[in-house]
Amino acid sequence: MILVFVVCGFLLWKRRHEPNDHSRTIQALLSWMSAFFALTFIFRTWDETTTSDGAFFEPEHTFVPLLMQMTFFLYPLEVIRPVVSRVKVYALLFSPLLLLVLMGMCAGIEYTPILTYADLWAHLGEFNVWFRLFTLIVMLFYAFSLFLVPYDWRQSSADRKFIRTYALGFCLIGVLHFTIQFTHAYVLVLLHQVTWMAFFFGVAYYELRERLLPHPADGDATPVCSDDDDDLWHRITDILENQEGWRNPNMNLTLLTEQVFSNRTYVNTAFKQHTGLTFGEYITKRRIDYVVTELRRNPTTEIHGLFVNVGYRQRSTAWRNFQKTMGMSPTEFLDTLS
Repeated sequence: MILVFVVCGFLLWKRRHEPNDHSRTIQALLSWMSAFFALTFIFRTWDETTTSDGAFFEPEHTFVPLLMQMTFFLYPLEVIRPVVSRVKVYALLFSPLLLLVLMGMCAGIEYTPILTYADLWAHLGEFNVWFRLFTLIVMLFYAFSLFLVPYDWRQSSADRKFIRTYALGFCLIGVLHFTIQFTHAYVLVLLHQVTWMAFFFGVAYYELRERLLPHPADGDATPVCSDDDDDLWHRITDILENQEGWRNPNMNLTLLTEQVFSNRTYVNTAFKQHTGLTFGEYITKRRIDYVVTELRRNPTTEIHGLFVNVGYRQRSTAWRNFQKTMGMSPTEFLDTLS
């Protein structure tokens, strides 16, 4: 597990300048921090069979993970890129947590050891006990709050599926840690470590193999012709062209059908009548045509950025559709322009 963390951190750090944000730098630092904590876990449990000395929600297991959780938040905020100012988001999210951590670690509070559930009940009225419980509950709330971060496909450099998967993994790690503090069940400790490792490996793989970065500036698109006499086709072209829905990485036939208040059969028929293509073929052609036009205009344009700009969030899908449409790979196409 330590080796996985170290290697993932090294690979992310080595390619940290490819995106135009700090996502890979943050994830690399998180990987190395996780390797450090995994190593300390080994030393702490070398001669033991439990997670620590048996006490529930010790201060180091209550406040230090809260700092880690705040760092976990930095990565998805960089990737999702909400419209609001990052400074405002960080101040709103992290100021209360930093205050809790500083109070818990630096206020000189004397913490009563809680070894059994009877001890917990007997000392529940003490400030140091309910303060730790409150901190753990806050940590659990923040574990689920990633689902509340607004997603805008025009701003984000990752697709919604990945963001939800990241949020789910983040929640699972938080829930496992919360449960461990009240049970010290060793099987949960092992599950927590495995989940942690799989989480970092999955994020590193997505960053280095799937997410297309850097995120480029928007370009102008040339709309296709629309038939003003056909109300359905007018609504379709309004969504896809005027609102640039063809760039939306989440756009599919079901979503378009809902947005134009019709059904799949009518929408498919409209595409066949007006373009001679299916919905999927139309979207692919629209995206690849835009990429080709931009490359012909400026062959030095960063092609990965163009693919992000037209809605592709997976490198393999973009390359496959380009090859299918143009009969050659993007690299081969660029060679024809030189």
